[in-house]
Amino acid sequence: MALAHFTNIETAVNNWEILYKNLFEVTIVLPTILQGIHPNYTNLLLTNIITAKFPTYPTLEYAEQRFKYSTRQYIKMPGTTSTELELSLNMNQTNNLQVFTWRILKDWYDLAWNNEDGSLHYKKHLVGDIIVHHHDKEGHVIRRVVYNNCQMGKISGWEDLDWSAPDMVGPLSVGFKSDYWQDFYY
Repeated sequence: MALAHFTNIETAVNNWEILYKNLFEVTIVLPTILQGIHPNYTNLLLTNIITAKFPTYPTLEYAEQRFKYSTRQYIKMPGTTSTELELSLNMNQTNNLQVFTWRILKDWYDLAWNNEDGSLHYKKHLVGDIIVHHHDKEGHVIRRVVYNNCQMGKISGWEDLDWSAPDMVGPLSVGFKSDYWQDFYY
């Protein structure tokens, strides 16, 4: 006689797989103005991303209506339809003495505000897209989130230097705001 916890549970009977947090890829589509400056950026950034997150869906608030002693609840619209995304990346130096992840992403940040010359750009020149793919052990994409119209508002990870610290520099942390996102489940 088979044990009930093997024969009655569909996940066990069908040998369904669990999901792993470390099976993901992130594709960054730079703003058009930077794509010509950094032609090999896609692979360089893809292979150096350490962490990413899927969007957190906002908690929807309720509105209450009252008539005498009875109340009714109605779900309200979300307070915002945009979202935030933070990525962590490795920082390595190339044979040409360039820290490419820093350079590529700092160039993106400089489109919003360049601290060296004070230049600014319109939003249409600042936005790019970020696509997070979560896949299974065989590489099949099971969830894809496309963050649209991403603007970088934060770059950090190369501030603190310390003679007594044997640690490496990094990781590089970049923060984005996205106007909206598309969430695809397969």
